[in-house]
Amino acid sequence: MKVGVLVREAVRSATASRVPTTLVAVLVAAMCLTTVLTVGRAAAAQQQVQHRLEEAGSRLLEVADVRGHGFLTSSVIDQAGGLSTVERAVGLAVPRDVTNAAVAGGHPVPAWGVIGDLTDAVELVSGRWPGPGEGLVAAGAQDRLGLDVPVGAVVTPHGADGWAVVGSYRARAPFTQLNAGLVVVTGSDTPAHTLEVVTTDAAMADLTQAAVVSLLARSDPADLSIVSPTTLADLQGAVVGDLARYNRTLLLAVMAAGAVLVGVVAAADVLVRRRDLGRRRALGAPRWAITVLVVVRATCGGVLGALVASALGLVLTSRVGQAPPLEFVAGTAILGVMAAAVSSVLPAIVAARQDPVRVLRTP
Repeated sequence: MKVGVLVREAVRSATASRVPTTLVAVLVAAMCLTTVLTVGRAAAAQQQVQHRLEEAGSRLLEVADVRGHGFLTSSVIDQAGGLSTVERAVGLAVPRDVTNAAVAGGHPVPAWGVIGDLTDAVELVSGRWPGPGEGLVAAGAQDRLGLDVPVGAVVTPHGADGWAVVGSYRARAPFTQLNAGLVVVTGSDTPAHTLEVVTTDAAMADLTQAAVVSLLARSDPADLSIVSPTTLADLQGAVVGDLARYNRTLLLAVMAAGAVLVGVVAAADVLVRRRDLGRRRALGAPRWAITVLVVVRATCGGVLGALVASALGLVLTSRVGQAPPLEFVAGTAILGVMAAAVSSVLPAIVAARQDPVRVLRTP
């Protein structure tokens, strides 16, 4: 007997036997819909939590030269930025108050000297990138300085130092504090007061911290002040791990309960159709053919139920803003169909091993 012919016959039989096929479809649909509405929403929440914990601010390692020894040089900052676990590394000098050079007694705003690649800290909004002795102004600070356009000059109190303003910028996360003032390009020999390191992953916080400390090679630990995201990285691992375990447990419970019910329906269907199956065995159908016939019948109902439940689950979760990933929904549908197929195997084997003569003799 050809498998293709047998499968087509099983599909036609499932279509004709509407009651058991509908029951299997309803059970698989309930199983998949419950999974999408519970585990799926939990998976979406897990993704949101992980995304928030992976934001740049959650991956920021700050190393400060508390005694002003000047060891955070541009060379050290470049080396820190070249580490494989580092996304960006920027050095910041101690901010200094500046005012509009054209307005006596103007409102002061902070100006940070940036050591390293300026593009790692800010995005250019208008104007051009500054050169040595030049700077950029943030939109909020431009108003406070009294600049109609982001072009002009600023000076420190008493005119000790000054910089030309050649454009405006917007700070990149997590350096949002820079939106309060200006950034200026300092000389290559100017050391930074703080080294700001954004790691590639929150889980890399410990490794990155150890690498940066080793790179600085300070004999006195008191020279450094370190603010590390290590605690937050540990919290991330714990939260995501707990959510993943909860999701797995709930998924297994829902699938197991649905599979048991589908198995009961498949067993009842076999009992109802035992004379038809016995007649096929008496006419020479092998046991594997009977097994395939029963399993495919149950699988047809499972496919129908999984498709309907997946579409409905996506619509319902999208309306509440917690739609799970499409991969999760597709995986749930596949698991539902597999559960229907696997749970019907035992009734199918029992049906295939029955004595056709005894079955046909049963009134």
